[in-house]
Amino acid sequence: MKTDVLLGGSCYGMAGVMILRLLSLVVVLLATFGCSTMRNVLGLPNTGDPSVTIKPAETRWLLIKNPRFGDVPSEPEYVWVEEDKIPITFTTLVRGKGAIIATPEIVTKYGAPPGGGKISPRQRMPEHAASTTFTSSSSSSSSAAPSPKAPAGPGAAAAPPPATNGKAPEGPKRGLVVYVDTTRIVIDLTAADGIRPGTIVSLRRDAIPIVHPVTGEMLGELDEEVATARVTETREKFSVAAVQTLATGARIQVKDRVVPK
Repeated sequence: MKTDVLLGGSCYGMAGVMILRLLSLVVVLLATFGCSTMRNVLGLPNTGDPSVTIKPAETRWLLIKNPRFGDVPSEPEYVWVEEDKIPITFTTLVRGKGAIIATPEIVTKYGAPPGGGKISPRQRMPEHAASTTFTSSSSSSSSAAPSPKAPAGPGAAAAPPPATNGKAPEGPKRGLVVYVDTTRIVIDLTAADGIRPGTIVSLRRDAIPIVHPVTGEMLGELDEEVATARVTETREKFSVAAVQTLATGARIQVKDRVVPK
């Protein structure tokens, strides 16, 4: 009898030791691999990991139809917005956000995004067209270098005057018609743009950008002259011009382009 009691006690003692060892092993595994790894090993969902949304560091811009255009007289027809901040309007609810995104032709005429930022791929611009359109003038100016002087001598042609501040001379400043009267118009060009009383300006419309289908290079614009006008008065922020000629069947409109001749 005593022998059986001793054997039974030693068996229970060995089982307890094994349980303690197993518990110690579990604690060591938790401390070594962490709770996340153990949950993955056991097949349990890991809900404690934070979710982080990675956004591009550089802002991308979209040119869209201005929802306030027509309601507020001073608002432009198109405005630049960040690609993830397209406003919700009745049109976007019915037809989707792509319905108010401007076409590539309008983007080409409208100019670069704020601060010279990059255009979103959602604008559907041709490859290389955006960078070519908005950076061609700056790249040509930065790469322009003064030409070496020709050696003086009999029959040598006179060297052209050097460009101011190392920059190539700019073309005529372009403006817009902001008011139309019976025989006169108001344009947004002033003396600061080289406009003087007596300056003849050409009023043009329907500029179509000519883009190379392969390289995407902006080759120029195709437009037509609607009328001509002669500047009679310059103010601080606008100039007044008298209409000189008008194309047959044409009518001058606000937002017609103005190019000095």
